Amino acid sequence: MKKVFMTLVAVMAVSVSMVAAPKAEKDAEPSQYTINFNSHSIARYLSMSNDQVADMERIHDNFSREMKKAEQADDANRDKLTKKAILRDISYMRIILNETQFRKYNAVLNATLTNRGLKF
Repeated sequence: MKKVFMTLVAVMAVSVSMVAAPKAEKDAEPSQYTINFNSHSIARYLSMSNDQVADMERIHDNFSREMKKAEQADDANRDKLTKKAILRDISYMRIILNETQFRKYNAVLNATLTNRGLKF
């Protein structure tokens, strides 16, 4: 009886995992509005101080939240919210970076947005 029960549990577990697999693959695709980057790599590339890195991480967290809102917005507001989030990110980063750092950051951001298919 115990073997029958364990076999039944194993069959149920396999069938549930097979049903859940396609959804997991779909969720694994990154959204074009999800902008992730390695802050340590960016900091090293831009020669940032520790204070600048901390500020950049807070700015990026805010930028990520705004981009998530833009992604969930209806089509009429999506472009407007995306542009607003990008402009806000650029203006905040301009404050904490010097001119050389900002030029490099702007190039990285533009490349990232272009690779994601976002027009700005």
